[in-house]
Amino acid sequence: MTRVRSIAVAISLALGAVVPAVTLLAPTAQAAEDKAQNKITTKAVAVPLKAAQEAMQKKQWDAALTEIKKAAAVEKKTPFEAYQIDEFMGFVLIQQKKFGEAAPVFERMLNSGLMPADQVDERTKTVAQLYFQMKDYNKASTWAKKWLEKHPNTEDMGILLGQSQYLLNDYKGAAATMSNVVKNAEKAGRKPDENWIQIVMSSYFKMQPQDKDGIGEALKTMVRYYPKPDYWENLLDIYRRKASGDRMTLGYYRLMNDVGTLKDKGDFVEMAQLAIDAGVPGEAQSIVQKGMDAGVLKSADKTEQGRYDRLLTQAKKQADADRAELAQLATAADKSSSGQPSVALGQAYLSYGETDKAIAALQKGISTGTGVTDLDEANISLGIAYLKKGQKDQAKQAFNQVKDGSKWNDLADLWAVRAQST
Repeated sequence: MTRVRSIAVAISLALGAVVPAVTLLAPTAQAAEDKAQNKITTKAVAVPLKAAQEAMQKKQWDAALTEIKKAAAVEKKTPFEAYQIDEFMGFVLIQQKKFGEAAPVFERMLNSGLMPADQVDERTKTVAQLYFQMKDYNKASTWAKKWLEKHPNTEDMGILLGQSQYLLNDYKGAAATMSNVVKNAEKAGRKPDENWIQIVMSSYFKMQPQDKDGIGEALKTMVRYYPKPDYWENLLDIYRRKASGDRMTLGYYRLMNDVGTLKDKGDFVEMAQLAIDAGVPGEAQSIVQKGMDAGVLKSADKTEQGRYDRLLTQAKKQADADRAELAQLATAADKSSSGQPSVALGQAYLSYGETDKAIAALQKGISTGTGVTDLDEANISLGIAYLKKGQKDQAKQAFNQVKDGSKWNDLADLWAVRAQST
């Protein structure tokens, strides 16, 4: 029995202090009598800028801004003088933490063509950050892209762009941008931030139509680094619905049990019944007992409780009989030219928690090379045995033996993620 659960994720965007401590050298007002190019030559501009400079040296920001606005009000001024006024104004507004007012000033300076080449890059980043701070995500996105065109894969600007795209409902862009941020962190050997992966996952979820494959891949990344039960629950819901056949469904239940998301009484009962049908009643007995101990398979309804009790009795009876035959099965497996008896024996040992014997039998059956009913399922069983033994590398090697295109590939991939996240 499967259940569709909501994968809507509450994103807590790490907006933080996106405005850096902007380091600007205090601009210098040029003398009015200096007639050289790119100098202030209009006295009505030079005088208040000189007064503004003196006020800035005393950190009298309000007084400085008043003088700068006098210069800005002058109608006849050269392009350079307009640029110089903006430089003064931008500097003062940053000191006053008036980031919203500072953003368009720096934008004008960048668009003027007069900004020194060695300042363009950092001012571009500053403008993107300022606009983000004032929640103008369109402009923040535009300026972040300008930066990334020259400096691709820069993490802080990638995050700012991805967050801006998400807040603009550009979910396709946000998923692509933040996926790149996550991959770059992985390539650098660093653990991606949980919030970055949340943005990727939520973006795929909010696309119309939803990108279910994208959601699944994002959740795989999430549980690899943040193996919380809620993430596993959503991930397994997606893939369990793809399961074909009882044995594969049992395989998903085993993973649910291992990661702590087996919670519903219906799932406990179905897993136990599938285990009995698969010839591993010891596993059925342990799962029913676990459900009872957890209070899941407990009911005040006598009829319902009777079903759980009968299921436990049936599983225990069959497990006792099965355990009594293990020695005989081991002898038969040793004599067989087929690998299947050893695989079945290994799966039986695994169901009773005898991992060393399970590994040996499964290895023997798989290495025989002939007669194994389902080699992929056998490799998954071997991987689970290694994982229970605490041998994660060997477990991943076994899971990775299941090739792309196999019907077992998704389950093997999830078990490999589980091995990496433990």
